[in-house]
Amino acid sequence: MATQTIGLVIFGFYLAAVVAIGIISARFQKTSEDFWVAGRRFGLLVMIMANMAAIMHGGSILSGVAFAGRFGGVATLPFAAFCGGFAVIFFVFAKKLRQSRGFTLPDYMGDRFDSRFLRGWSAVIVAVSSIIYLIAQIRGMGFILERLLGLPFTWGLVIGTIIFVFYVAAGGLMAVIWTNIAQFLFMWVGLAILAPYLYAQVGGWFDLIRQVEEVVPGWTSPRGMGWSWSYLVSWSGVWFVAYCTRVELVTKMFAARDHRVARCSLPWTILLVMVFLLYGMFYVGGAARLLVWDQISSPDQAFPTLVATVLPPLLAALALTGIASAAMSTTDSLLLMSGAAVAHDLLRKCFHEPRGVVKEEGYYLRVSRYSILAIGFLAFLGSLRDLALVLQIVSYAVAIVGATFFFPLLVGLTSRRVSRQAAIVSSVGGTLVTAVWIGLTLNGVEWALDFHPAIPGLATAGILMLGVARFTPPVGREAIAKYFPEEGN
Repeated sequence: MATQTIGLVIFGFYLAAVVAIGIISARFQKTSEDFWVAGRRFGLLVMIMANMAAIMHGGSILSGVAFAGRFGGVATLPFAAFCGGFAVIFFVFAKKLRQSRGFTLPDYMGDRFDSRFLRGWSAVIVAVSSIIYLIAQIRGMGFILERLLGLPFTWGLVIGTIIFVFYVAAGGLMAVIWTNIAQFLFMWVGLAILAPYLYAQVGGWFDLIRQVEEVVPGWTSPRGMGWSWSYLVSWSGVWFVAYCTRVELVTKMFAARDHRVARCSLPWTILLVMVFLLYGMFYVGGAARLLVWDQISSPDQAFPTLVATVLPPLLAALALTGIASAAMSTTDSLLLMSGAAVAHDLLRKCFHEPRGVVKEEGYYLRVSRYSILAIGFLAFLGSLRDLALVLQIVSYAVAIVGATFFFPLLVGLTSRRVSRQAAIVSSVGGTLVTAVWIGLTLNGVEWALDFHPAIPGLATAGILMLGVARFTPPVGREAIAKYFPEEGN
């Protein structure tokens, strides 16, 4: 039986499972708190698996294998950046964000700096950056479903988009978390199936490194295949900021049962994700370079082609279905946050409540669901065009989010003296510089290619934050009381 036929059967079972989760979860969605933060009821084990699913998703495997196969040793750089970024969330962000009882990052920006403008600005950034993220993830699903089901690439995009839009719009964060866990387990089944077959063909870790270096000299060097030192350093900085401000990960802190669960989930996540990165990215990427690189037209096709080449049809179908399902584990979180940004932050907090307009909870749930449908459709349209490698697209979204939130989060949660004006100028200025630099990079401007767009954006945001804070008064005590409780006394 062909891989596509088996894949259709297995994927059909998976599709039925996620639809069922969405329908069942929908029965529990009575309030905004239920829909956006699942009633703040998740314990340690669920939080660990949800955190891991936010990072160890199918897009990470697809783009990680493509990136490692093409560029080599630099694929190891996120290791140190990942640990550093999680340490910042653990020591600085998790406890105060959970205790604030907010729903979203725009909630934090608006409340901490007592600014309706910052709340609205942040909501727009969350929606825009999520669309960019979603474009990358939808393309990842398209590549996998193309190989798994034998469909044209465009139809793979359509099917993947319809699935995750449905269960997110129906079941909210509860559906997202439980489908994330199912997707995470399914993904690891796929990776485990692949391991012995790769070992039989390329050997162990050191055998792989030796063989790849013989075929592609320089693949194992710290700079990989042709990167400058400046871009190498900036790339590492990008992923440090990425993990500090990863919207879908930071937002999950709001859903933990309490601040202790939020914090304790992070060290376990670090340990388990390191194993994933070493195997799921570097080892599999090297194997792809050796076994299938001459069979593909785009690096993003490396993983599905590798699976179809080394595994028999039944196991190939299982592995590809696992990765296809996991590709949705970040996509759905981003989509949910986009809906919350529109309904909760823009409509409720920036428009209705300041004008004294009171709407029932059901109204905001409907707006959130309609927003999810609209944003999913926009991301689908964006995924039809091949802009760059999946991981490069993600890195641009990371740059925008980092420039917007990194310094307001870091300084705002550690210092009482930062002002509203400093946060606004830092967030807006850093984001605008990042956006301009992305445009220059995409247009091939030579001097802009030496640094990732995140670096000039973050530098601008940091300078503006520190400079403006020196000459403007801090936010009043009432606004910061939930983040610095002693100030409310």
